[in-house]
Amino acid sequence: MYKKIIEKYNDIKNIGNSLSLLNWDQSTGITKNGVIARSETMATLSKLAHELITSEDLFEMLEEITASGFPELSDIQKSEMVIIKEEAEKERKIPSELVEELTRVTSLAMSSWEIARRKNDDGDFLPLLKTIFNLKKRYADHLGYEDNPYDALLDIYDKGLRYSFIKPLFENLEKETVKLLDMIGTPTEINFDDNKFDTGKQRQFGDMILKNMGIDFDSFRQDISAHPFTTEIGLGDVRITTNINDDSFIKGFYSTVHEGGHALYTLGTRNHFKNSACGELTSLALHESQSRFYENIVARSKVFWDNYFPGLKKFFPKQFEGMTADDIFRAVNSVKKSQIRIDADEVTYNLHIILRTEIENLIINDLDDAGKINDIWNEKFKGMFGFYPESKSKGYLQDIHWSDGLFGNF
Repeated sequence: MYKKIIEKYNDIKNIGNSLSLLNWDQSTGITKNGVIARSETMATLSKLAHELITSEDLFEMLEEITASGFPELSDIQKSEMVIIKEEAEKERKIPSELVEELTRVTSLAMSSWEIARRKNDDGDFLPLLKTIFNLKKRYADHLGYEDNPYDALLDIYDKGLRYSFIKPLFENLEKETVKLLDMIGTPTEINFDDNKFDTGKQRQFGDMILKNMGIDFDSFRQDISAHPFTTEIGLGDVRITTNINDDSFIKGFYSTVHEGGHALYTLGTRNHFKNSACGELTSLALHESQSRFYENIVARSKVFWDNYFPGLKKFFPKQFEGMTADDIFRAVNSVKKSQIRIDADEVTYNLHIILRTEIENLIINDLDDAGKINDIWNEKFKGMFGFYPESKSKGYLQDIHWSDGLFGNF
């Protein structure tokens, strides 16, 4: 029975891997006219995976094997059965047509978001975003919750997490961070990003760092996308995207290291658990802690730049002429109020997370209107940072996550 369950689970996982590949391709290379067909393909595959995980024969086997007490299974095999059963129970609460429609709309919205951000025009994107919010509200209602529908969405990414826990933590963190920023004031900046940085050389330097982090390049690849992300296509195939451009070294480099941290964690997990259900995501907060660790604790440290700055100067001798490791160390640790989350320093970054989480909670609870999300964003941003964003592209349109239906994961 264990073998039969695992066979069915692997079928579901293989469909999931196919969806990951299609999603990666949509972000890195899909044709302009291929988006609609892609959304239908992904909707169909999502429906098939959902029907497999919610099938009666699989659930009956899961109930029987868990009721037996697993007398002949190893500890990991027992854990697998518990994990798969919990996933099946959760998915059985969600109608197949809702899963199919959510996948279809988010696939369309991701491409629409990319255009909206580039053109600073959300006319086509905003109706899709409103639809996604409504679909996620329905999703939360089907999953069920005690007090707050947003809790049902938080639980997807960190089991047991509740907004009632987050709210006082974030309120205090916001208050103290704003006070700290006022104390810091405006630092003296060391700006070298006025120069042009060859993107190929940036890529070479980034690859060197990724290899030194311990990433196996036989199980890894890096590409370019509008918004950096990490995805697992299957065992031995973890991919990241970054956003390298020639007018900034810091932005591209730190997005590469951040996603490299995600990749390293995923590869390490898979090396240990292989295709086992025990290797699935249980805490996005833990996953994010690893990417932020490499980005900030390692790659912004003085010892890091003492070690790597001589090598960086060989790639860009003119751009860093006259600069020392101390100079770049101070430059990459400068604290300033940034409009863009992925460019934010360690002090202000948490404010960006708080902003998004509060807005999600408001709209999922019908305490505000998704159609007014730009105004909601701007007012909350000004309250935290003291000024309005320059544009929608530097405001609520900056991140891809909402277009992909990722609520509760910040």
